[in-house]
Formats: sequence, structure tokens, C-alpha cells
Amino acid sequence: MRLHKTSSKRTVRLIHRMDPRHRTQKKADAAIALMTYQEEKSSSLKMLLEGGAREAYARPWHRLERGLRLNRIRLFLEDIATAYTMTEEEKNMCFVTLQKALDKKLLNTLKVVQYDQETQRIITIKGLDIHRTAEGKLICDSSMKVASYEGTRKKKKVPFVSAVASSASDP
Repeated sequence: MRLHKTSSKRTVRLIHRMDPRHRTQKKADAAIALMTYQEEKSSSLKMLLEGGAREAYARPWHRLERGLRLNRIRLFLEDIATAYTMTEEEKNMCFVTLQKALDKKLLNTLKVVQYDQETQRIITIKGLDIHRTAEGKLICDSSMKVASYEGTRKKKKVPFVSAVASSASDP
């Protein structure tokens, strides 16, 4: 039985790798230098990412991504929670209401959400109604409506019947 050249080379390589004499010994200084380099690299990466996040919130409201908008909505609810003495459950209920409004694209315009780019916080949300009932239950309602499309439409063709044509065909 004859062995192929490639298979014999592979076996030689495997034997060579397993032999402890052929392994290189790493020095402790090199390992420490590598660890400090990795720590410096990760810290500079963290600073870069944090700087990018700060710049992202400085954009206008309609330019923020969905996740950033949700973060700002959560902060807005934290800010108004003291005025309405909200519990965590009530804050979550209001957040879900605003999240649904965001998903329906009701919070996409600058007219609905007043956002301060300098402080990077929401000032007000038009159409958001928060009040307590007589029983003390908090109601968070968004009365924003989807803007209907009022653009130009192609007019439908209505069959036109001429009085002259109908009288001419009658004998």
C-alpha cells in the first residue's frame, strides 16, 4: 500500500507540532507589553464610541435612530415622573404607549416632538395627555393622529353618456 505525498507530509507536520522541543517559549515581558497595549487600545476605543454617542444625540429629532429616540423618550418619562408621581409600573405603561406611537410613525416629526439639541432632551410631546382619574389611576394617552395623505390623485374616469348620441340611436 502506497501513501500519498500529501498525507505523509501531514503526518510529519503533526508529529513536529506535538514535539515539545519545537515549541517556542514566550517571555513574560512580551506578554505584559501585549496586555498593556490591548488595554490602551480598548480604552481608546471606548472613548471613541462614547464620543460618537454624544454626537449622535446632538442631531435633530427626526435624524435620530429608533433606539436613540427610545432612550430619549425613557429619559423624558423620568423627567416628568416627579410631576405626576408615577410608579415604575405607570412609567412602563406610558413608555409602551409612546413606543407604539413611535412605531406608528406618530413621533417622527419636529412638530410633534420638541427636542432640545443642546441639552439632548425632549421638552414636550404634543398630543400626549397624562392625567389621573378620580380613583387615582394614571392615564397616559397619545391623541396624535396619522396625517392623511392629501396629495393630488388621478381622477377616475366616469363613463360619459351624451344626450345627442342616445337620441340619435333611437328610431
